[in-house]
Amino acid sequence: MKNQLIKELAELNVAEKRLLGEALISSAENEAFSPPITESQALELRSRLAFHRRNPSEQGISFQQLKANLLGANRRS
Repeated sequence: MKNQLIKELAELNVAEKRLLGEALISSAENEAFSPPITESQALELRSRLAFHRRNPSEQGISFQQLKANLLGANRRS
């Protein structure tokens, strides 16, 4: 598998190699700035997604509302 992949990469033309390189750099940059989530965070996200799928018409709140709520809670603490 690895040898086959190396052979295929070597056969790419210059433009394809450039595109592949840019895609790899972009992918690495995205991973570098995306800290891994904990198992409990993953469970919470799955739970919220499942709730949304069961109740797609239920209105959520905007990011601005969430931020205001969180900042307000911090001020009261």
